[in-house]
Formats: sequence, C-alpha cells, structure tokens
Amino acid sequence: MKLLTLMFSAILMLACLSLASVTTAQAGMIGTDEAASVQQQSNDHARIDAFLSKSAVQDEMRAMGVDAATARARVQALTPAEAAQLAQKIDALPAGGNISTTDFIIILLVIILVAILL
Repeated sequence: MKLLTLMFSAILMLACLSLASVTTAQAGMIGTDEAASVQQQSNDHARIDAFLSKSAVQDEMRAMGVDAATARARVQALTPAEAAQLAQKIDALPAGGNISTTDFIIILLVIILVAILL
C-alpha cells in the first residue's frame, strides 16, 4: 500500500511539473528616443485634457452641443500622432484672445493719431 501511494505521489508530482510550462522573460534595452516618445505621448494627452478642463472651453462645447465626456473619450482614442498634432494646435492658439501684436500696434497708432488731431 505504501509503495502504491509513493508511486502515485511521484507520478502526480511529475505530471504537475511537466504540465507547468515555464515561460522565458523577453527583455531588451530601449533607446532614449523610444522612452522619450512614450513620455511625450503622455504629455500630449495631459495638455489636451487640461485644455478641455477649462471652463471657457467647456462652455463653448456646450454651446456647440458637444458632451464633455464624449470629447474626453475621443481624445483618449487618438493615435499618438493625432494627439501630438492637436497638442501643437492648442499651443499655437492665442492665450488672451484673437488680438495679435500687430493689431494692438495699429489700434495704438490710431488712438495716438486721433489724440493729436483733436
């Protein structure tokens, strides 16, 4: 009986060990460009999310009939290239409104000219 139990235990352990497949770990070095690319993708999505969080942007989206949750879901679905392009467009937007430096100088010159003429 003991021999049968010992044999059964040995066969059971052998079966368990043979069924457990050992997977090898695949590791490799990543370059600086690849690591920076992942960080840049995260930064792009964060900038877009921060832009969408502004109250003026949310008010404008509501006026256009766009749901904020839908907009955020679409931003998360953007490819890295699309997110980078959108983040660049956001960075290029004027911070204080639509008046440029040239417009400001022209308005200032007109005010000075009117003041001189009066």
